[in-house]
Parts: sequence; structure tokens; C-alpha cells
Amino acid sequence: MSVTATPTAHSAVDAILRARLESPGLMDLLGQIEASLNAAASHPPLAGVSEHLGPDRHIVLWLIDGFAARYRRHTPLLGADHVTDLETVFPSTTATAITSILTGRHPARHGLLGWHTRLAAAERTLTVLMGQERGADDHPATLGYRELTGRVQPDRLGDRLDCGMTFIGPEWIGGTPYNRMMNRGADFIGFEDLSELPARVAAHVNATPGPHFTYVYWSELDHLGHEYGPDSPEVERHLKQLDLAYTATCAQIQRQESVFLTTADHGMRTVERRLDLREHPAVQACLRHRLTGEPRAALAHIRTGQHADFLQALERAFGDDVLAIPQAEWLGHGTLGPEPQHPELRARAGDYLLLPVDDAYLVDPPADDEGPFFVGAHGGLSPEERHIPLFLRNIGQSR
Repeated sequence: MSVTATPTAHSAVDAILRARLESPGLMDLLGQIEASLNAAASHPPLAGVSEHLGPDRHIVLWLIDGFAARYRRHTPLLGADHVTDLETVFPSTTATAITSILTGRHPARHGLLGWHTRLAAAERTLTVLMGQERGADDHPATLGYRELTGRVQPDRLGDRLDCGMTFIGPEWIGGTPYNRMMNRGADFIGFEDLSELPARVAAHVNATPGPHFTYVYWSELDHLGHEYGPDSPEVERHLKQLDLAYTATCAQIQRQESVFLTTADHGMRTVERRLDLREHPAVQACLRHRLTGEPRAALAHIRTGQHADFLQALERAFGDDVLAIPQAEWLGHGTLGPEPQHPELRARAGDYLLLPVDDAYLVDPPADDEGPFFVGAHGGLSPEERHIPLFLRNIGQSR
């Protein structure tokens, strides 16, 4: 069946395309890092960044999960090193963006399209960060490192670099199947609390000459944003702690050829309404399996011959609160990045991209899981979700 996008759908597609053009992208930053540390790579220059990089540098990338561009008003110390705001990948979410960071590849190429990704050939739904998948019986199965690696087959950035790589992160996360898979070959340095991060990072950098790439990860800000909302006292308090941790880290790094970059995987916006698909069985009856993707950018795979029924049921259930965009109207524009594409990309992307309005999110949890309850969310198209800051401190250069 041929489905034509509504004028509203065309506006949403235009917004996606504009999002990719408004500002430099996260993938431009990764391209610069790879080009700097790998003589075989090249990338157009990124203003404010390229001039600080070089083949002898120890490049540190601190990824603060969920650091929205607008949070900068609460971090004056970080703000003093602000270079620009970046456009993150779409969907604007951790599973997709961090995989892009650790592979240096756009989502179109690595094929992980949100918290849940449908693996078409295996007929399973993968929750990659949790190392879990669900088959036809919808029961979760835990994957080990080797099984997960077999599902994803990542093209790791670290494997292409002409130098060593180190991963520094919370102790609990280092041994997870996802992190073992994505950081294979990298040394791991763990810590228990944010207060330990400055000393861990500085000691490693001071002992390790360039060229070298160090990836540092911190997740607590994202958790607080989801639970309390981006404008909450809890988030503001933690941002002040991050500001002090950043300054302490920079103060302790002595190696002159080091460059300290800080950015995020996505932003965060306030949401007020939870749209639960379980309350609308007529919509669910048209799906081949539960929604995949993200609550702010869901992917719907429709049963053969039921497209019209699906659109009608979706309209009756949610009205204008959820916009359904046919695959050809969004995926065909290179929204997930340029070719080459993952061989399963179109199958994984489903038949429709479902975009809730800005104050809502859409859930379709299994029977054994009540699903997420958010005060803050990300994954969608709003500037609050898409825009992330980039900070840079060149240790060898006086401020």
C-alpha cells in the first residue's frame, strides 16, 4: 500500500534535515579525532577544534551522558572552554550516539537505532546497552560478550587508530557485555565515584604520551534528568559537581601534548504525558512486534496489508499527539547518515517513524515490564534533545 505523508509529516521531515545542517555534528568531531590520530584518515576541518589536534596528541574525550546545551548556564567553569554546540545523531539517544562515538560511524552504518533495535534476520529485538534480546515469545534473554558481538559486529574506532586507546568509566560499567564489545583492545581504568574521576584521568594522561585516545564516560546526569527533569534542583546540583570535577581534572593534567574534549551524546527535555500503547489494542494488533527505537522516536513494523488499519487506529488513539512518518519520507533523506548503509538498515527502521509531540513520550512495554516513567526524555527532534555542547582545553596552551 502506498502511504502519502501529510503536510505536518513533511514539516517534521524538514525539521530533521535542518537539524543535520544547522551546526557541526557529533560525527564531525569523531572524524577530526580519527583523522588526527590515524594518518590514513582525513576529514574536513572543524573550526575551533582542528587547530588543537595533531598526530602527537593525547586526546581525551569526556562523554557526559545527557549534558544538554542549555545546561551550560549552570557550569561556568566548563563554559569558559566552550567551543561550539554540536548536533548529535538521530535518534538523539545513548545507544545510538555512543555506538557512533565508539565506532566513528553514523547510525546508518552501525545500524543501532535506539534503546531497542529490531534484528530482522534473527527476528529478535535487541536492547544493546543491557545486553538482552527478546524473540517471538517476548521473554528476555541475556547475551554474553561473544553473543552480543556476534549480533552487532561493530566496526570499532579503536581498531582503526594508529595508537593505543584507554576507556575510563564507572567500575560497574566496564565489564558489561556492551562495553567489553565496544572497547575491546582498550585498557580499562575504573572508579567508584565522580570525586575519583579527576585523579584517575590525570594520572593516566600524565603517564601516557601521545599519540593516544582516552574515552571517559559518566552517566549519572542522564539518570537524574530522566527521574527529576532537566530543570530540577537535582540536575542543577549535579552540574555544579561536574563543573568542579572538570576544573580539578584539567588542573591535575600536566602532559603538554594533551587535549581535553568534553561533550555529550544527547540533550534532555521535560515531558509531561506518557502515552501507553497497551491501552490501545487496535493499534497493537497491526504491529508485527512491539515498537522499537525510542519513546521519543519509535519505529513501527506493520503487518502485511494493515497499513490503513494502523494509521486509522493510531489517529483514533492519539489524534495529533503522535505523528506517523512513512519510511521513505524520513530514511530516504539520509537522516541517519550517509552511505554505506548497514545491510539491515531499512528492515530495522520499520514502516513508520512515530514522533510524539514535544511534551509526550510513547511506550509499548512487554507484559513483564511496566516500562519507563520519565520527567525528562530525549531521542526526538526538539533542539533540547538534539543540541549538545563541546568544550576544549588544550593543556599545552595557556588560557
